[in-house]
Amino acid sequence: LCSNCRCGPGTCRRARACWTPAASSMSALTCAPLIRSYGAAPRPPKQKQRVVSLDAVRGLTVAVMIFVDETGGWLQGRVNHSPWDNVTFADFVMPFFLFMVGTSIPLALSKYSSGVLQKILSRTAKLFIIGLLTQGANFPSPGTWGFDLQTIRIPGILQRIAWAYLVLSLMAAYFPKFSGVFSRNARPDTSADQGAIASALRIFKLNMLHWIIPVTFFLIYVILMLGLHVPTYSYDVAVDDNTTLTVTVPCDTNGDLSPACSAARSVDNWLLGKKHLYDTPEFQRLPECSSCSPALCPNSYFDNPPRAPWCDATIDPEGALSSFPVLLTAMLGYHFGSILYNIKTHEGRVWQWLPFSVILFVLGVIVHFAGWKMNKQLWSPSYVFMMAGAAGMCLVLFYLLLDFTSWQPRWMRRGYTAFGRKWHLNDTLRPFVWVGMNTIFIYLMSPAGNLFESLQAYIWWGNPDNNLVGLVYDHGFCLDPTTDVPYGGLPGDYITCTGGIFDGHLEKWAFVAWTLLRIAIWFGVAGVLHYRRWYWAL
Repeated sequence: LCSNCRCGPGTCRRARACWTPAASSMSALTCAPLIRSYGAAPRPPKQKQRVVSLDAVRGLTVAVMIFVDETGGWLQGRVNHSPWDNVTFADFVMPFFLFMVGTSIPLALSKYSSGVLQKILSRTAKLFIIGLLTQGANFPSPGTWGFDLQTIRIPGILQRIAWAYLVLSLMAAYFPKFSGVFSRNARPDTSADQGAIASALRIFKLNMLHWIIPVTFFLIYVILMLGLHVPTYSYDVAVDDNTTLTVTVPCDTNGDLSPACSAARSVDNWLLGKKHLYDTPEFQRLPECSSCSPALCPNSYFDNPPRAPWCDATIDPEGALSSFPVLLTAMLGYHFGSILYNIKTHEGRVWQWLPFSVILFVLGVIVHFAGWKMNKQLWSPSYVFMMAGAAGMCLVLFYLLLDFTSWQPRWMRRGYTAFGRKWHLNDTLRPFVWVGMNTIFIYLMSPAGNLFESLQAYIWWGNPDNNLVGLVYDHGFCLDPTTDVPYGGLPGDYITCTGGIFDGHLEKWAFVAWTLLRIAIWFGVAGVLHYRRWYWAL
């Protein structure tokens, strides 16, 4: 135990002394500094405590995604995506995902000392391929097998997440940080007391090179959206099985932010092709394209007034050009993760996060009212800033409730007793944590990814229509299983539906309750997986 001697048998326990083979007497050297207590082994190093608020925000995002995907057809204009400008409840989901991807990167990469590039490329490929199979090809689609490579949708939710993860992770792994000198392992000086502004500037300076690529892509996006010339274009529309109509959209402009002549639509169609883009964009619910806006009731080119000529032009909500500012959304999340990784006190983290979140939110509102409206399909600058600020404030809220609990008043920490155990306020948020620890699995299998229900459609009794999904959607709520819209015509036309258990106006709210029940079921599944310590990480 000592540097130049060894402890004799039983000696250390009694006298904490050492003896040498050459000396018969006890040496004056002592082993006391190296022994915690008589006969006690050194304690193992303390494991890092998991920041469960990150999991909770991810879990909340998945829950909201399930709710808006399922009830959007019923609560049009309230929770469904905005047809074009402005935002609704559903428009918070995707930027929250991307923000949390960026926040997790500094913590995730710190665990790897080797093989970082292989891990980054492997995870990127898995995300992209899974997204291509589940969303790009709608696999498995009831009644059909295989993929039509001529029309497969290339962009998608997981594909966009893969793009942001790839760029941010490569920068985090290989770009040097600055703390007086440039180094990959540089850390900010947090030994002395610093004000909030000085500490924030140190984190920005630490990652100064990391901001270059996201900001560059953001500026390129702004330049192209405002400066790219969009010519007049024509395309064919199938009116019926035997009639094709050629429509012309007069553009010949630049800086147009409408769905007809935006640079994003032009770039997506030129780069990816119309057949590989989302075929039912949200702007088809605008009054110019739908007779029951904000719901989707396509009108005809032969109506009076006729359908607008640009209504069947395609723009993908996860398209190519709109993916440029996505990097800035993820980078803002990365900044929050860098604060989490480098600042070790709860108070320091909150005082960095909260003011920055408020600034971003206010900046987004200012840009919105200055003229560049919040638009999820274009991923506009006002949308970038406001959603990043909202995600940051949501993270602060969960952090205060789940991780930084010492600030809470006594009544919040006291808890209550039920079912033979002590419960606290933050225990009610644990289901979000469980889902957040298995995000990919719950996303794919739940109604958000729809894989589990799609697989059920291949198990039937006597007739392919007699399956569990059809039983619930067709006979329970009189829904068209392919569109989640009530039978009988327009969304909201509940009177003509007579074959379900729930008829009339009650049907809408019964389906909302059914959706909440399904969310609770998947919370339970996530809880069982957490109890069994089964986590699926890509």
